[in-house]
Amino acid sequence: MKSEFNYELKPGVKVRFIQNKQFKSIQMMVSFIHELKNERELASRTLLAGILESSSAAYPNQHAITLKLAELYGATFGANTEVEGNLSLLNFVYSFVAPEYLQAGHSLLDESVDFLNQIIFHPRMEKGMFQAEVFERQRTNLKTYIQGIVDNKQSEALINVQRSYFDDPIQQNTPYGTETDYQELTNQAIVAAYDQMLRRDQVQITVMGDLDFDSLKHSLSKFEFQESTREALHEVCYSQTAKNQVKVQTKTESVQQSKLDLVYHLPIDAHQDRMFYAAVVMNALLGGSPQSLLFQNVREKASMAYYAESSYSALRSMVLIQTGIQATNHDSVLTLIKEQIAALQQGVFSAEQLAKIKIELINERQRMQDSPASSLEQAVLSELLDRPLDSATQQNGIQAVTKQDVVAAASQLKLQTEFFLKGEVANGSH
Repeated sequence: MKSEFNYELKPGVKVRFIQNKQFKSIQMMVSFIHELKNERELASRTLLAGILESSSAAYPNQHAITLKLAELYGATFGANTEVEGNLSLLNFVYSFVAPEYLQAGHSLLDESVDFLNQIIFHPRMEKGMFQAEVFERQRTNLKTYIQGIVDNKQSEALINVQRSYFDDPIQQNTPYGTETDYQELTNQAIVAAYDQMLRRDQVQITVMGDLDFDSLKHSLSKFEFQESTREALHEVCYSQTAKNQVKVQTKTESVQQSKLDLVYHLPIDAHQDRMFYAAVVMNALLGGSPQSLLFQNVREKASMAYYAESSYSALRSMVLIQTGIQATNHDSVLTLIKEQIAALQQGVFSAEQLAKIKIELINERQRMQDSPASSLEQAVLSELLDRPLDSATQQNGIQAVTKQDVVAAASQLKLQTEFFLKGEVANGSH
């Protein structure tokens, strides 16, 4: 049994409390939400998260933070950034033991809020700048991380197909920005990004677990949010107009495994209730499952791919298909992929196939419900989209999808971009 409470702590600072006894821990996420204005902000906010996560005035290094978390009975903490459609979320994620599992009368709630308050509002500064060593270390770490993404050929193909498909430079990038961005970012620029985050970002505080609501309200009031005019968020979902001409790009490299990635425009976003679930099921049937058409027919039966999978982004109205293949099989694989999509559009799949896919998706949602982290993420996304996304709602939505719905969703797929990373060295089949 769970109850939900929603209120505004300050203008633009919303609290959502999901009271339940499902987990032995209390989950808390403080999300600073910003509508991205340019691609450089991807890097600046990622670097800012790394700096704030690793030190503060009260806890000047990672060791001090680790000691404090141990003192709080093994609490866990991290900061991260994510891009959801047009929005950037800078999240402070914290988990601590529920009062029920501590000595009678003892609660870690006040201490936990104080810890997060220190991390968020009192960073380690020197002369108005972030401590130089912390800044440089985090910047170097992220440059190395970005280089690792680019060096991974599957990621390289993904970045290239995104750059080819998206009109918006923000969407073309990785969620973390580029190596060049990190080389050019200054300490002063990150301080400015921090100041803007505190004053202008919308804030969503999401708490989940077995707590007394009045006690929680009292504790959260101790956060040092300032009264300020925070930016209104407009549209979460990114969309662009489908093009009539397919962009085709080939890049040749000395690698054994070639990559063929495709992007299809799908004008169904997370706001469209019935068709949203139809698109989720359609994608799972296409390539989002080991029981999918791409997996069974391209990878298994034809032995034409090392991997063949699809993913649907409801926040960017697109379906991405990724494959790892032999260069010599390019034309055959492309034909096979198009045949699988045609099969969905024509309803050439059995009721049994559809039922199995739906069961798999429902089981996946049930597993997510058993994960505190997944439940917290779903709650935040639900708030952004202003629609229920709890496990039961999703299961009902998936169960209601018919064969006709899948055909209707698939019929809206329109190929936009093909990117082929062609390997010069041939390799054996999987």
